[in-house]
Amino acid sequence: MSIKILLDFGAILAVTQAGSPSVIQVRAQDVLPQYLEDIVVQSVRQYENPLVDGALIVVDESSARARILPLG
Repeated sequence: MSIKILLDFGAILAVTQAGSPSVIQVRAQDVLPQYLEDIVVQSVRQYENPLVDGALIVVDESSARARILPLG
C-alpha cells in the first residue's frame, strides 16, 4: 500500500485566498527538533506581528521570509 500526504499548505492558502491560519513551512534536510529549534524560534520572534495577522512564513537553514495572507 502506498500513502501520499499533501503538505503544501502554501498552495492551499493561495487557492482558497484564506486570511488564516498562519502557517510556518520549514524546508530543511535535517528535521530533528534539536536542529530546527533555534531557526524556528528566531523566525517566530522576527515575524510575530505578521503571524498574528495571518501570514505564510517559509524558513530554511539560511533565511526566512513572510507573505501576508491572503496570498495574491
